[in-house]
Amino acid sequence: MKKSLMGIAMAVIMLAVGLNSANTFAAGSKTLTKQDISKLRDVFDNYGCSGCHMYMHKDSTSGPAVAVIAALSKAKPEKWVISWIMNPKPHYAEPDVKALINQYVQYMPNNGVKKEDAKKLYDYLMAVADGKVKK
Repeated sequence: MKKSLMGIAMAVIMLAVGLNSANTFAAGSKTLTKQDISKLRDVFDNYGCSGCHMYMHKDSTSGPAVAVIAALSKAKPEKWVISWIMNPKPHYAEPDVKALINQYVQYMPNNGVKKEDAKKLYDYLMAVADGKVKK
């Protein structure tokens, strides 16, 4: 439980830092149907993301929950998030990424995500961050 609370606190702090940076991102107002969101979630599952990132606020020892990564992603520019999804290694030395690596004691792997799919994953995360995904 202590690790869970620590993770949530870390996410809130990192989100606050991101929102106060010059690189804040205002999510677009894409209209997504339930079917669209389901297809986006399929991309998330097909790349194995749910192996480490549990849905919504469920705790995991492998990586932050989807709701947490969605909030963190919303605080970053779209270009950064897509870069992270496609090739996380160049970002490992960044302070917020380092904090997550230290917390979960592992690195996000390069899952070979294609740019088109990275954009879909970004859209899924923004839908979660905007409250369009309940589960």
